[in-house]
Amino acid sequence: MRLVAPLSLLLAACAASGLDPLVLKGHELHASLVTRSLDEPNLRVPRHVRSNPQLSTDPEFLEAIGRGATQGRGLGREGIRAALYARYLGERGIGMYGFEAASAADADRIEGALRNTWSYAARSDQARVHRGGEVLVVVWADVESPGCWEAVNAVVVARLVAR
Repeated sequence: MRLVAPLSLLLAACAASGLDPLVLKGHELHASLVTRSLDEPNLRVPRHVRSNPQLSTDPEFLEAIGRGATQGRGLGREGIRAALYARYLGERGIGMYGFEAASAADADRIEGALRNTWSYAARSDQARVHRGGEVLVVVWADVESPGCWEAVNAVVVARLVAR
């Protein structure tokens, strides 16, 4: 017996994600940034992260990134089509969580959870939540130069607007 996947499943597997323009190497964000190696000592990454940057629709990855982005509360994988995780090394470090929501209502819910989780860091300008339609991105930094920090956020916003 030969099983053939329905065309809709094949097309969904090949469909581009709204996060595709944000799968970037460090130097594409700012000249001083390098893409971190997952083998670096003391680099804590979610268990399901296999590459850096990583964009996936795998349910376990979506769950891990959703939980990580909200520090264990607020998000799982519900309403998330794809997720992005990336870490970069500059003076200290910059990271990104990205989500493509399944609907505008899901994007609203995800945005609320992210803004709630990252509000403290946002007040001290160590994190920013960006939204472009149904795509949401959290950019956070340990400590970076103001020029690098602003450039990274400008690239994220430009990529969200250009999609």
